[in-house]
Amino acid sequence: MNALRANPGDNLLSRLITAREDGAGLTERELKATAGLVLAAGFETTVNLLGNGIALLTRHPSQLDTLRARPELWGNAVDEVLRFDPPVLLTGRMCARDTTIAGVPVRRGQLVTTVLAAANRDPEVFENPDAFDVTRQNARDHVSFGAGRHYCLGAQLARMEGEIGLRTIFSRFPDLRPLAGARRRPTRILRGFERLPTSLAPL
Repeated sequence: MNALRANPGDNLLSRLITAREDGAGLTERELKATAGLVLAAGFETTVNLLGNGIALLTRHPSQLDTLRARPELWGNAVDEVLRFDPPVLLTGRMCARDTTIAGVPVRRGQLVTTVLAAANRDPEVFENPDAFDVTRQNARDHVSFGAGRHYCLGAQLARMEGEIGLRTIFSRFPDLRPLAGARRRPTRILRGFERLPTSLAPL
């Protein structure tokens, strides 16, 4: 941070360091917290979206064939990846008032863990929810970006990055295929690959 304070550049952290409102800027703690949030929410999640999408499409070649025949579905395919194998599995919320959820009393101030991945497989919302289907008409109804006041500010950017990234890699490397040795990161909140070996060359 000190280096950026001394020599600010044309980047997000420099702008945050130099930003002022009524003469006051962000504290060191606020800057570090924001930097961590940008890394996790703006980078790690997108990397996981791309990795999860590559894994799904190589495991479901008929779905990839559909996208090659109907490239206008790439945007929908990204939402189906987000629904089926989201980069963020769960999040937490603090209860604002006493309530009851599924017969369980929850008191004001209690923390509740919401499992986004489970909500994305809700059979009352998604027909045949355990099927990966890039043509799913309501794929965009997933909650991988949260909802309401907590809805992800970068949702549209993430969708764009996912669509461009996945479409480009499968266009550039049409023979891309998975190799043995894929391994998920051992994390409970973020879901992505620690290793995802692939071959770009034809058989």
